[in-house]
Amino acid sequence: MLAAPLGAALLALPGCSGTAVVTMTSTASPDNFLAYRVGLVSVQLQASSGNSGLTLLPASTTVDLTTLTDVSEVLGAASATQGTYTTALITLDYSSAEIVYDDGSVNGVTLTPVGANGQALGVVQFKLILDPSDPFRIASKGASQLALDFNLAASNVVNVSGKTVTVTPLIAGSSLPIDAKPVRIRGPLVSVAGGATSGSTVSGSTVSGSLTLGIMPFNSAASGGGQLAVILSNAGTYEINGIESTGGAGQGQLAALGTGALAVAYGTLATQTTTAGATQSTAPATVAFFADQILAGSSVEATGLDRVSGIVTARSGNTLAIEDATMVGADGRDTFIGGTTTVLMGANTLVTVFGQGGTQINSPQQVSVGSTIDAFGVATVQSSGNATLDSSAGRVRLDTTKASGLVDAQGAGALSLNLAFLGGRAIAPFDFVGSGASPVQYVVNTGTLDLTNSTPGVPVIVTGLTGSFGASPPNFTAVTLLDPTTIQAELAVDWASGTAAPFSGYSSSAIDVDIHNQSIGVRHQIQVGAQTINVLGLAADALIVPNATSSNAVFTIGHAASSTSENFDTFAAFVARVQAELQGATQALGLTAAGQYTASTFTLSATSITLFLNN
Repeated sequence: MLAAPLGAALLALPGCSGTAVVTMTSTASPDNFLAYRVGLVSVQLQASSGNSGLTLLPASTTVDLTTLTDVSEVLGAASATQGTYTTALITLDYSSAEIVYDDGSVNGVTLTPVGANGQALGVVQFKLILDPSDPFRIASKGASQLALDFNLAASNVVNVSGKTVTVTPLIAGSSLPIDAKPVRIRGPLVSVAGGATSGSTVSGSTVSGSLTLGIMPFNSAASGGGQLAVILSNAGTYEINGIESTGGAGQGQLAALGTGALAVAYGTLATQTTTAGATQSTAPATVAFFADQILAGSSVEATGLDRVSGIVTARSGNTLAIEDATMVGADGRDTFIGGTTTVLMGANTLVTVFGQGGTQINSPQQVSVGSTIDAFGVATVQSSGNATLDSSAGRVRLDTTKASGLVDAQGAGALSLNLAFLGGRAIAPFDFVGSGASPVQYVVNTGTLDLTNSTPGVPVIVTGLTGSFGASPPNFTAVTLLDPTTIQAELAVDWASGTAAPFSGYSSSAIDVDIHNQSIGVRHQIQVGAQTINVLGLAADALIVPNATSSNAVFTIGHAASSTSENFDTFAAFVARVQAELQGATQALGLTAAGQYTASTFTLSATSITLFLNN
């Protein structure tokens, strides 16, 4: 619950209408994509009265859904009159889509998106129906959140040999939180203020002030998606014009930038107390954005410099190689570089670390194989699809990286991993020569992290920073660690020709997936980090139960023929609808579920489930 003074910052937004804060994230697929860039044309909310409703996006923009698996992006914070919204219309454009599948090769396989009829896709409109018991309500002078989730596993079936991906978009949505991911907001500075909110305590941190941001989601150059108040932490970290700082010093530098400077804030959307005794139906809870990491000015986009973002796959001297990079040019254009981007560093290259706050002195040696970077410099793009970025007089920012693999050995405050993925891509294309690391014995400094369940042979996922290039082990320093008890496992089962009986049984407490169904198609696995479990090889049916301890859940039924999804905030309501659907000729086409998997009981404790039907 937010402290009372924060209400003043929220109510400072212009107008007397409420605010619809809409976020988008994505659920990863066992079919790993290196890029999934599509046009997000529009997101429109429709009122329960059936009126056309509220448009969120200022203009069509390109979104790479692979970048949203670990973060939620604020699409807009539009002013709206008080009311109830029950559906959303989402329009996607696949006509110029860039979809690259990770087959373990250097640049992956570029896939052509096709519909169920095998024809190339163009503009697709999708209708999302919210849970009837929890529609999206906007109150006067309040801010309400609608969360959207593009499910990559449920939406795509890859044909590597044919170099196609059959797309049937499935987007889940809820007026309740559906995940606990960090939230990102990007846009121009409207104002920076202290005073009224200073000294308040939120989530254990002292508030030092606030700012108001316009909204330009992803790398869009179009403004107009509304604006949102952002509450600043006294311990927040800043990088402004390439200079790192913390707390009040950073806030002062932010204020000095002036109106219109581009900024990116990372944090959480938290719920504020409603009037005592009020219910959501009479007074919806108000959400506020609480930020702990800020980028601004040329640290977002530098005048006269291009920015390249990606994973370092090789290094030789001060030359870096990045495969499948994204470039935001000095002119603001967002471009996918499907070949190799060579980044040139030098003695004058400034190196910063995202979230560090200027507490350390950094050097180019900290950039190593597996580092996630944003490099600023002058780019030259070749006709071959490759590019060169000269950042010898520019700068490089290090972000956190994920390393995923099976535990080879456990030590005191350390793990040795047999790597399967680094920075979200298969390990095969990485060249570790000169890095001081070996992918089959990748040493991770885990510090005081709990290693109880990180025993040899099990999958783990660590998040942190790679060691310096050429340094002796450890090769990676972890700040978080997920083991088999905490990794979000993903189940995916397809029924190639459809089936009217996908389950051996189902009730308000569990779904029993029939692993002996003769219609099961190409996908039939549970992915637990670097471990793939063949569902058909299990000794008993896979069992899906709702996660009883999670407050973030959404359960979805997709309808292929009508391009519609029905969403439910409770497992019981979802199952009741499934029972009503599977009564006749309706066929199940695919099932995905995400949650914690217990191998001993073949049970997935799910926070999200999607069932695709043919109707």
